[in-house]
Amino acid sequence: MRIKPLIGKIAKKDRKLIGRDGILLVLLSFSLYIALVLRFGLPWANNYLAGSGLLPNEIVGQNLAHFYPIIVVFMTVFTGALLIGGIFAFLLLDEKDDNTLEAMMVTPVPLSHYMQYYVLVSAVLSFFTVLLMLLVVNQVLLPGWQLLLISVGASLTAPIMMLFLLNVAENKIQGMSYSKFFSLAGFTIMASWFIPEPYQFLFGLFPPFWISKAYWLALENNYWWSGALLLGIILQSVLIYWLIKRFTKVTRQ
Repeated sequence: MRIKPLIGKIAKKDRKLIGRDGILLVLLSFSLYIALVLRFGLPWANNYLAGSGLLPNEIVGQNLAHFYPIIVVFMTVFTGALLIGGIFAFLLLDEKDDNTLEAMMVTPVPLSHYMQYYVLVSAVLSFFTVLLMLLVVNQVLLPGWQLLLISVGASLTAPIMMLFLLNVAENKIQGMSYSKFFSLAGFTIMASWFIPEPYQFLFGLFPPFWISKAYWLALENNYWWSGALLLGIILQSVLIYWLIKRFTKVTRQ
């Protein structure tokens, strides 16, 4: 079986599944909703809190705009990629539940190649989603070339989310439950903002942290942003490779 026709059939099947599943359509549109809320909601909230004397105050000496980097980066760079990973995870969990993935074992195409296709497609869609969200929000925005590189790093979070759920969940219902654990792990990124270096680097055990850290460093014109980004890309790539190997091994058993 030729690879290109197979990829075309898989892509056509996925488009139909996404079009039929209301939950997946909601996830796909939710990224734009988040971006629009941040674009118009953040300036309004900042002015309202400042005008009401709520921020800054005696305890918190900064206004809300001071926290834009943590809010924007978490909700776009991390959450945007997370939503795309969830979409593809739920697609594959449906196939896992229907034993479609096991049936792939008897085709000429190795299961690992099949998974690599989904890794690539989810990463590409995640790249454009994260980039679009950042541009729509238009707050604490980096120069275009840095946005492109950050979006490349962030795009790898989507296949990590997808592969994580495939490894731990048996069906879409379980996947929805386990996705909460990955989301909670993401809150370590927000928590790290308030932790001084070098203790902050402990949060680097969660690889997507480094992409957010790269964004924050770039905002500060710190030249180490590229090192953080490269480290994040390497760690996420290694994790993706391991998750694919684990999933194909378990599926063969």
